[in-house]
Amino acid sequence: METLRDIKGLVPLPSPWWWVAALLVMAAGAAVAAWYLWRRREMEAVPLGPPPTPYEIAVQELQQLLADQLMERGELDAFYTRLSDIVRRYLEGRFHLRAPERTTEEFLYEVARDNSLIQEHKDLLGRFLQECDLVKFARFRPGLEDMKRAFEAAQQFIEDTRPVVQQETVAVEP
Repeated sequence: METLRDIKGLVPLPSPWWWVAALLVMAAGAAVAAWYLWRRREMEAVPLGPPPTPYEIAVQELQQLLADQLMERGELDAFYTRLSDIVRRYLEGRFHLRAPERTTEEFLYEVARDNSLIQEHKDLLGRFLQECDLVKFARFRPGLEDMKRAFEAAQQFIEDTRPVVQQETVAVEP
């Protein structure tokens, strides 16, 4: 028969420092994830309002074009390219005409068949886009006054064709 042996003392366990480090990293990751999700939910709860209209976008882009001072620096190609792009994007957004994707001739042909614009606006648009094309493709070099006139023509076209907002009238009983 075997003899029973006495109980040994406690055996020391290896140091758990790497477990502590792993737990701290996981806790920090969980805290960052919780903060991110909380901020994202908070940001989604803020109503953004309606998206800007094509008119509002065009006016803002025209203001930015002036602020960039391309006219004053004599950067003709960049100025006329951006100016015609602003008008073309406005036309696409406002009248659903595929202006940015077509050549000027193709676009003017489409405008001539469309009844969204009055003849005066069609003529103004045709002259404006052809002048822009002369600068961009035929190396025409207009002066500062011509550039200002082109900018004002674009601005006037956008103002003249802006959508009319109908205000609701409220009947007041006496």
